[in-house]
Amino acid sequence: MQYASSYKKRSGFTLIELMVVISIIGTLASVIIVSLESARSKARDSSRRAALNQIQLALELYRNDHGTFQVVGGGWMGGGQGWLSYENGSTYGTSVTRVLHNEGYLPVPLIEDPSISPGYMIYICNNGQAYALSATLENPSATESAEAAGSCNGAVSTGTFGKNYVRKNS
Repeated sequence: MQYASSYKKRSGFTLIELMVVISIIGTLASVIIVSLESARSKARDSSRRAALNQIQLALELYRNDHGTFQVVGGGWMGGGQGWLSYENGSTYGTSVTRVLHNEGYLPVPLIEDPSISPGYMIYICNNGQAYALSATLENPSATESAEAAGSCNGAVSTGTFGKNYVRKNS
C-alpha cells in the first residue's frame, strides 16, 4: 500500500532563522552606529582644535599691531576676555572674534563650538601679555588635560574655566 505524501516540500525561512538573521543585523547596526558616533566626536574635536589655532594666530597678529593680547571692545564688558563668540547686547556687547574680524584678523565674525554655544573662552593675564584660549574636547588626551591645568599665571584652572583643552602663548 502506498501512502500519498500529504506534506509538500516548503521553501522559505522558519521563524527561528528569521530571528537569528534580524539579531545579527541588529548587532552589526549597533556596532556601526557606535563607530560612527566615535568618528563624529573626533571630527568635532578636530574642529575645536583648528578653531582655537585660527583664533590664536589672529591674537598673535593683533598683538603685533597693538602691543597687547587684550582685544579692546570685545568680550565681557569690552575687556577682551570671557566667551570668545558670545554677544548678548549688554555685558557681551561685541564678541572678541567679531572685533578680530572687523580689524581683518579673522575671516568670519563668529567662530562657534560645533556642539556647545557659547563654547570657547579667552582669559587675559600678565597685563595683556599672556592669554589662554580654552575649549571642551569630547576625547582629550591625558597630555591635553594636563596642559589645561595652570594655563595662565601658573595658577591651577585659571583661564580654563573648567575646560580640558587650552591654547596659550607661553
